[in-house]
Amino acid sequence: MKKEETQTIFWAVISLVVFLATTWLMTLSFMKLKAPATAGEALQVTGIAVAFYAATLILAALRVKISYYLLAVVIAVYSVGFVGMISTMFLNSDASILVKLFVSAVAAFGILVNVYWYILAFRLRAALQHDTFQRRINRQKGLKR
Repeated sequence: MKKEETQTIFWAVISLVVFLATTWLMTLSFMKLKAPATAGEALQVTGIAVAFYAATLILAALRVKISYYLLAVVIAVYSVGFVGMISTMFLNSDASILVKLFVSAVAAFGILVNVYWYILAFRLRAALQHDTFQRRINRQKGLKR
């Protein structure tokens, strides 16, 4: 596995961990949400997130070409989730400003992780395209001899 692939998979896992940590933070009572999230809801979100990330990461490990595009969609969806968490903390929470800022900082960190993942994914795409291009050139050189 290429270094770029390993980094991309690693940061996708970090993205998942940050999302799940933020999700479970939102269930704590001191968040003082107007419509509190329950542990059951957080468990459902956890199961779905793990399933989406795991399915795409397994496909990536199996070198299925479309896997990183699917993972890009998953990460985009969960980036929107981070934005929702930030807005929920400021619009629907009676918690202290420190609690709001802390949860928002964790969610903002998740967004930054996801942006970094996209940067790595574009680098990976360029590296894979370069490898494909080199193989084609090498095949053509072999045919000319």
